[in-house]
Amino acid sequence: EISACLVGSEMCIRDRSSNIQADKKIENLYTTKIPILTFHRIVPDDLKKERYTDNQWVQSVNDFEKMMRYLYVNNYKTISAQEFYEWYIGKREYDKKTIMITFDDGVYDEYYYAYPIIKKYNFKATSFLIGSNIKDKTESYDKDKYSYYGLDVINTIRDEYPNFDFQSHSYNMHYATADGKYRIESMNINELEEDFALNKKFGFKFMAYPFGYYNENAIKAAKDQGYIMAFAFAPYGYATRNSNQYAIPRIKINGQATIEELRKWLEYKK
Repeated sequence: EISACLVGSEMCIRDRSSNIQADKKIENLYTTKIPILTFHRIVPDDLKKERYTDNQWVQSVNDFEKMMRYLYVNNYKTISAQEFYEWYIGKREYDKKTIMITFDDGVYDEYYYAYPIIKKYNFKATSFLIGSNIKDKTESYDKDKYSYYGLDVINTIRDEYPNFDFQSHSYNMHYATADGKYRIESMNINELEEDFALNKKFGFKFMAYPFGYYNENAIKAAKDQGYIMAFAFAPYGYATRNSNQYAIPRIKINGQATIEELRKWLEYKK
C-alpha cells in the first residue's frame, strides 16, 4: 500500500500497478450485469400452432426446450432471486455466463411443460404468481382450460426441487381497467400496500410488477411491506448493481423468439 512506503518510490509505483492489474483481472473474470429472461405461457406445439401462432405471450414447448438446451450446452449458470439479490448487494460474484430465468402469471401450463424442462437441465428459475389465482388444488391439464398453480403443487415443488422458486406477481392487480390503463396505475398507496400484504401469506419475499409497470407509490408500497426487491421490464435491460432495487429490469422473451434472438439478448453489450 502507498502508506507503507515512500510516495513516488519505485516500489510504490510497482505496487499500485499490480493492484490495478489485479482489479482488471477481477473485472474481466466476473460479470457486472445479468440478463433476466422472462417467459409466460409454455404450451404444447400443436396448441401454439392452432391457437397462439402470433401471440407474443405464448411459446411452444419445442421452442422453449431449444432455448434451455442452448443455455445448457453453452454453460450458462442460472441463479435464484435470492442469489441475484446477494450478488446485487455485493455478497456474491458470478462469471459472465450467469443469467436468471423467470416466469410470470403462474398459468398451470408452466407446471406441466416448463417445469420438467427446467428440472431436466438442473436449472434454477423463479415463477411470479398472482395470489388471488392460487387455489388449494392444481387441475389436471386440459388444453381447453385456462387455469393456475394450486398450493398442492407449489408445496410439492418447494420440497422436491427448491431450485424452482415462487414469488409475488401481486395479489389481484394483473388486469386493465375500463379506461385501458393497468390497474396498478389507478391504485393509491393504501390499496397497493393492502394488495402486496395479502401475498405475504405465501412466503413471498420478491415481486414482479404486473405487466412490468410501476410508479413511485408501487415502489414505496413494496418497500413498506418488506419485499426485498422488485422486478420490472426493459427492452434490452440488463440488471446491474446500479439498477433500482425496486425496478430491476428484465427481458421479455417473445412467443415467436428464435435461438438467434436469444443469443443476441444474452450477448447484448450496452
